[in-house]
Amino acid sequence: MSLLSRIRDLVSANLNAMLDKAEDPEKMVNEYLRQLNEQLYEAKTSVAAAMADETKLHNKMVSFQAEADQWQAKAEAAVRAGDDELAKAALARKNQAQKMADTYRQQYEAQDAQVEQLQDALVKLESRIAEAKAKKELIIAKKNRAATQEAIQRTVRGIGDANAMDKLAQMEERVDDRLARAEAMAKLEGDSLESRFEDLERDQAVEDELAALKAKLGQGGNA
Repeated sequence: MSLLSRIRDLVSANLNAMLDKAEDPEKMVNEYLRQLNEQLYEAKTSVAAAMADETKLHNKMVSFQAEADQWQAKAEAAVRAGDDELAKAALARKNQAQKMADTYRQQYEAQDAQVEQLQDALVKLESRIAEAKAKKELIIAKKNRAATQEAIQRTVRGIGDANAMDKLAQMEERVDDRLARAEAMAKLEGDSLESRFEDLERDQAVEDELAALKAKLGQGGNA
């Protein structure tokens, strides 16, 4: 495949479609840029060589055309001098030089057309490289934006987890309240039990004091 064909294929590729189909768009566009830059280097080298050949062909064309013009002038001079044989010889050399000049003119014109095609392909190639670089920067920007969005989502989820922790704290507080009430009830029940024993002891003291009083009054046995 010729250089121009390879460049046309790369430039005519639907970059957006390629990116849409790619599993890793950044990797794909990097590979595409690598191929474009390879062809760009080759295109520049080819354009330089073609322009150099064009210059050589042009110089040859000009040189042989000048020689043909010189022999034409000599043939005219021979005719004016009445020397037909010399004029014929000059015209033969003129025709030979003109033939070479025409041949080089054709080659030069063909080379000039090829240089123009290569230069046009070079411009399109450079334009496509700029487009691909812009796409790459856009892809990177989107990836960075996606990473930022993911970080925001993680933060939001963290806030949601904090709310869940608040709910757990509230539940723990309610459990603490229930424990405190249970402890208070246990304490109250303990205080009531002690009071009952104190009442019993007090009643027993009164009974003992009553018995002592009856004994003193001689009523203990007749009670």
